[in-house]
Amino acid sequence: MIVRAATSADSNEMARVHHRSFETAYARTRDLVRLEEQWRSIFEIQTVLPFVAIDNGEVVGVLNVGPARDGSGDGELYVIYVDPDRWGTSAGQLLIDRAHEVLSERFDQAVLTVLADNQRARRFYERNGWVLKELTCEPHFAGEPTNVARYQKHLRG
Repeated sequence: MIVRAATSADSNEMARVHHRSFETAYARTRDLVRLEEQWRSIFEIQTVLPFVAIDNGEVVGVLNVGPARDGSGDGELYVIYVDPDRWGTSAGQLLIDRAHEVLSERFDQAVLTVLADNQRARRFYERNGWVLKELTCEPHFAGEPTNVARYQKHLRG
């Protein structure tokens, strides 16, 4: 398994992984066509860095990092999803290792947001050095008010 920079040719497979993982983890539906459009548009944003985990030529995980959306000057891990059939493999670890590597080249610390009730993801982040910053209600997370956990990680300095 490898992690490499994603290209626009990967966008539909990235959307497929995102869709399957999101629906499995959160028991919520997402519009696959809309996700495909979102992943295609990512490649137009210069500051956003998308990556894919590849196993036997197949996209099995996705990652997206860049500057924090809150304008704080921190980095942000926007998205990390692994196909549910690959949960428990090295895909997630390889992706978060890449996130740490890329973010630490540009930022002293980073943030991420995850649904508060996604205990599997929260344990994963905590095992990888992310520290809970706050629990709050995000008014528009995935299109509706949702309880989220915000994490931060010191990367350097």
